[in-house]
Amino acid sequence: MIYQLLLIEDDPIFTFLLKKGIEAAALEGDIHNFSNGLTALEFLTKEYSKEVNYIIFLDLNMPVMNGWQFMEKFEKIASTENCMVFVLTSSAYQQDIDKLKEKPLVEEFVTKPITDFILKGIKKTVVAKFEN
Repeated sequence: MIYQLLLIEDDPIFTFLLKKGIEAAALEGDIHNFSNGLTALEFLTKEYSKEVNYIIFLDLNMPVMNGWQFMEKFEKIASTENCMVFVLTSSAYQQDIDKLKEKPLVEEFVTKPITDFILKGIKKTVVAKFEN
């Protein structure tokens, strides 16, 4: 199955490494890069379809619109039926993790740097939800 993979991350080096990791994990799909939540939200507002499965890698700390602000708006248009959000952050504060666990669209909280092992686990989670 092919997915829409949205990389919402302001660090171009991390985005490059994430793309390479996604390719290595064989998580196939159309990849879209966004350097902040606002441009990603604008894209999704125009392009979102219930017939498409979305895998979103979301950084929390970004300029213009951060990950928290993005989630607040995205939750109003998205469905858990076809969306999974993997939150990427360099801060692993327990209060952040607890708040994210309450959000139905958030599948997992991933601390940077992300490894091939983690991406292979993400692929298994995606396959289990969308292909079984």
